[in-house]
Amino acid sequence: MSANSRIRPVAKFFFEGDRKFFVKGITYGPFKPDADGNYLGKPEQVDVDLALMREVGLNLVRIYHAPPRWFLDRCSSAGMRVLVTLPWAKHIEFLRDRKARQEIADAVRDAVSAHAGHPAIFGYLVGNEISSTMVRWLGVRRVTEFIERLIRIGRSIDPNVLFSYATYPPTEYLLPQNVDFCCFNVYLHDQRDFERYLLRLQNLTGERPLILGEFGMDTIRHSQEEQAEMLRWHVDSVVKCGLAGTIFFTWTDEWFTGGQDISDWAFGIVTREREPKKSFYTLKERLGQENSALPHRALSRAPFVSVIICSYNGGRTLGACLDSLGKLNYPDYEIILVDDGSTDDTRDIAEQFPHVRYIYQENHGLSHARNTGAAAAKGEVFAYTDSDCMADVDWLYYLIGTLVSGDYAGAGGPNVTPPAQNWIQACVAAAPGGPSHVLLTDTIAEHIPGCNMAFYRWAFENIGGFDPEYHKAGDDVDFCWRVQQAGCVIAFSPTALVWHHRRFTLRAFLKQQDGYGEAESLLRFKHLIFFGPTGAAKWRGQIYGTPRFSWFINRPVIYHGIFGEGFFQSIYPTPQSEVATYLSSIEWFALTIFLFGLGFFLPPLRIVPYLMFGGTLCVALSYMVRTSIEPKFDTVYARLLVMLLAFVQPLVRGWSRYFTWLHFKRTPRSVIRAHEYLPAGGRAMGRLGRRIFWSEEGRDRHYLLGAIFQLLDEEGWRYSTDTGWNEWDIQIYGNFWWSIALQTVTEYHGGGKCLTRVRLRDRLVTTTVIFNLIALALLVYRQLNISHVDLWFIIPYLLFVAFLATRARALKSRVAELVDLAAQRAGLERITRLNKKTKLESSPAVQVPMDVIDSAPSARP
Repeated sequence: MSANSRIRPVAKFFFEGDRKFFVKGITYGPFKPDADGNYLGKPEQVDVDLALMREVGLNLVRIYHAPPRWFLDRCSSAGMRVLVTLPWAKHIEFLRDRKARQEIADAVRDAVSAHAGHPAIFGYLVGNEISSTMVRWLGVRRVTEFIERLIRIGRSIDPNVLFSYATYPPTEYLLPQNVDFCCFNVYLHDQRDFERYLLRLQNLTGERPLILGEFGMDTIRHSQEEQAEMLRWHVDSVVKCGLAGTIFFTWTDEWFTGGQDISDWAFGIVTREREPKKSFYTLKERLGQENSALPHRALSRAPFVSVIICSYNGGRTLGACLDSLGKLNYPDYEIILVDDGSTDDTRDIAEQFPHVRYIYQENHGLSHARNTGAAAAKGEVFAYTDSDCMADVDWLYYLIGTLVSGDYAGAGGPNVTPPAQNWIQACVAAAPGGPSHVLLTDTIAEHIPGCNMAFYRWAFENIGGFDPEYHKAGDDVDFCWRVQQAGCVIAFSPTALVWHHRRFTLRAFLKQQDGYGEAESLLRFKHLIFFGPTGAAKWRGQIYGTPRFSWFINRPVIYHGIFGEGFFQSIYPTPQSEVATYLSSIEWFALTIFLFGLGFFLPPLRIVPYLMFGGTLCVALSYMVRTSIEPKFDTVYARLLVMLLAFVQPLVRGWSRYFTWLHFKRTPRSVIRAHEYLPAGGRAMGRLGRRIFWSEEGRDRHYLLGAIFQLLDEEGWRYSTDTGWNEWDIQIYGNFWWSIALQTVTEYHGGGKCLTRVRLRDRLVTTTVIFNLIALALLVYRQLNISHVDLWFIIPYLLFVAFLATRARALKSRVAELVDLAAQRAGLERITRLNKKTKLESSPAVQVPMDVIDSAPSARP
């Protein structure tokens, strides 16, 4: 073992060189101290114990006091790494007295300095299980910041080892932000509860490795068979839940603490006399002899998987992507690359990987490419990633393991940013707006990014695949929502990760946000209920991948239990602030500019826009303070750039959303100006807002709606369909000023006699509201500053209102014509007045099946 074999944390795992290092640890001691005050026993006994540990397959020993040099040397010779827990007076009110705080800091400094650079040191735990009542007394934020200070002290002395703090369920909220890995001591003897809690911890700890610092069973109150069985499933559960390792408590029943030998507990896997218990042999079987290899458990089922990559001019990162996919630890899969009309060297790169099936298509967009890959796939499961991603070697192992573990239609995992090459990349990676998952629970997702998702073939085909309307982004959001609307569930695996390159330049980042804004606008056509008044998506779940906890803004909620003594004291992030969302929105910014201009005419209002802009800056400033930037690029300039990006990102996204929304909410003028061919007497008459149709053949509103959909698509209208949450059936987007809400109802009069009523209502478009508000504001301002009625201002506005009225009537008349023609196609008779019917027979009736409404698209932008 040498200094060159240091362990480094990479996302959710440890690595030794380019290989994963899975922690297989055991706690050791403390024993009765010797004359030098060491708590690790005699060197001869240590040699025997280390040899037995290596026989079991262990690779790390956790101790509870600073070790002597000879102990570290022996561990190094035996190939064992050491995790040192630094003890200090945690049972007292240690934050109140400055002297006590300084003594603790000095103790940490001295302990780390004594062995800085020793190759056996894996890392340090700067504390262990501060009692929940003491943390509650001192304050969670103060205790967390003190632990972070101790870590900074240790890291400044020995930056090449790892630092963390060992917490436990009563203080799961102690989550220092500068740890290299997260360590929890957990004793849960029920496997199902244990796995549920591990998955919760995986999400709490974010993009850091998670290990268990203690886990064991007493063989006085339980049998050796129970201990062996529990440690057997413990290893399986730790691997299944994607932890970076575990540490068993403890090596031997010999135990000295609190100034006395402990004889009424027996947690060891060997006795005091070093006789192996049954759990010794169980661990020897489960852990294996490979020093750092992950002890993979066989999946309950390993379906054939088609890994599909879609690329458009992604040659810069494609080689690394395909190389990583060729090394996956999964028994049966294929790789399909869909080239969406690339003009770079994508084809040449693909030819370097003969195991990859290469498919070329003209540029039709991302969704079309995903569907092309699915059509060529042979697998039972479709797994999607992007050409700018690199898959972890165990990606499919964890992703498919989660998928087959329950009644799920699909599963996804996190996408992690690889190390940045420069400070611009680091800032872009830390900026808001990147692809992230949205979780409803610790195991169920509302949304998983398209760069890391897998779905069964049956689920894909059940909803008709990806919607080709989405050319740049949004296809994954639409797909996930439709899967859930079909009654299916999407699972989440916190360790099925891919490395996803964020944009390399500021221009590329802004272009990405522009694409996301366009996608949100398109999504709003189909999923209105999932969007708020500003057009931003309203998630039911918790968005991950952004700073989740802050002790100043969005303060988390902690359940302490009665009198602060709960066994599981959980931390819950508060939902994203709606106030912050509004303050950073483009609508707020536009209102700020409007009031700034109005301030020139109304001096008392001049302070208001400055206050509003200050609120917007506070949101960006809050993000700047809370975000995490790679340490080597974390400078003042980097923080300022992140603040700028946090300010600009919602504006760029909002502008694109509105531009796309306004563009696609308008039906082309040529379509509106055209008229339907109707027979004499079939022209729109009477009230335009009401149409009544009769059928004696059982043709109800569904036939009419089906025919309306066909006409809308044939003629190129823009429209949205009721998603189940609206009072209208179809919203037809007309000109720049108006849209029409169409609603139907059928009266059933027996014997196949149906009377269908249609109602057309004018609806204001956002631009109409904005123009009127501005005009009225100027009109009111003008009248307040003069003593007479100024017709030069009033008449133009009245003319504008008259213009709006004519546009509304023209649009409603055109839609009424379309409805009449649709009724003709559906074989319905128009009732123009009471007891008078008009049969439209000039063109043959089109038979529209009753289920056509089910297959009609919910939106056509």
